[in-house]
Amino acid sequence: MDFQKLKNLMDSFTAWRIPGCAAAVYLHGEPIFEYSSGYADKENGIKMSGDSLLYMYSASKPVTCAAALTLWEKGEFLLNDPVYKYMPEWSDMKVLHRREDGTEALVPAERPVTIGDLFAMTSGLDYSTDRPSLKKARERTYPRCNTVELMRAVGKDPLIFQPGERWNYGISHDVLGAIIEIISGYSLKDYAKKAVFEPLGMDKSFYGGWEIPEGLAVQYQFIDEKDAYVPTDQRNTFVMGSDFYSGGAGIVSTVKDMAKFAGAMSMKGKTPDGERILAPSTVELMRTNRLSQKQLSAFDWDTLMGYGYGLGVRTMINRAAAGSPSPNGEFGWTGAAGAYMLIDPENELSLFYAHHMLNNQEAYTANRLRNVLYSCLD
Repeated sequence: MDFQKLKNLMDSFTAWRIPGCAAAVYLHGEPIFEYSSGYADKENGIKMSGDSLLYMYSASKPVTCAAALTLWEKGEFLLNDPVYKYMPEWSDMKVLHRREDGTEALVPAERPVTIGDLFAMTSGLDYSTDRPSLKKARERTYPRCNTVELMRAVGKDPLIFQPGERWNYGISHDVLGAIIEIISGYSLKDYAKKAVFEPLGMDKSFYGGWEIPEGLAVQYQFIDEKDAYVPTDQRNTFVMGSDFYSGGAGIVSTVKDMAKFAGAMSMKGKTPDGERILAPSTVELMRTNRLSQKQLSAFDWDTLMGYGYGLGVRTMINRAAAGSPSPNGEFGWTGAAGAYMLIDPENELSLFYAHHMLNNQEAYTANRLRNVLYSCLD
């Protein structure tokens, strides 16, 4: 195997418009490639590395879903369970219906939102944090803003479509994080540490971001008008309070740590030394497309062509449509500051890549990383 093309690609990113990036590849559960390019702090000349501390943003989602599935494996919940079983505030959901004349009305939800809807982003939620009840709960509990309290409040506000009607990216995995807390009796931060991070040796990973972590790489923002990147707000703005652990966007970690998770998942849930976080059948379920043809019509981001969506992850279902060398069932997700996770259990292969820049240029970087990775293999 020769990874020179992947190195060249990463160097081209940092010569282009990305301050710094790092990547790690695992094969058969073992690290076989690590590389970094550019800067974690350009202004002070600090190089990016696989140990640089970064906000993972939505690359947190597969970890949150894996943590939830450890509870599912114990029989603690079913995917068809209604969310109101765990949060009664979700028992009388309303949907905001737009009439043909443009006026709006609230109508009853035709069925309950299920935990499976949370995993699959078919819940009827979007990413708005200005919902009236949620906003009031944030103001009432600020600066603590406990995860469960806020996600209970979400159930009091209307959905934007009927549960199961379509796929829509939103705060579903933050709600799933609250379900984890309710069922486990731990905060999401502590449960994920116990169920995922410690077993995989991810000792630099945690759910946080309310306070700027010590040693965090500089977070940049790309400004299109200036055709340049500049340091920006160093907080994770998806974290709403000191006790809010965002299942959808809250992990702080390193490329080396997140690569351990991706590597274990490529081995269907275990490390080479036999430490298992999920059963193989659970990983298979996680990477099985759950979206109907109707739901897939809304799963229409350019980078997701040829993919379906499983339990919190994209999953390859049409290689030709994707223009992809990866096999059906290759899965993973991305993050708002440039993280990219690829997991391929068929070949026991994984890649974790990240940079730390909002307006992350994912449309350019993500699938190039995938394609070049496979071109490096024998």
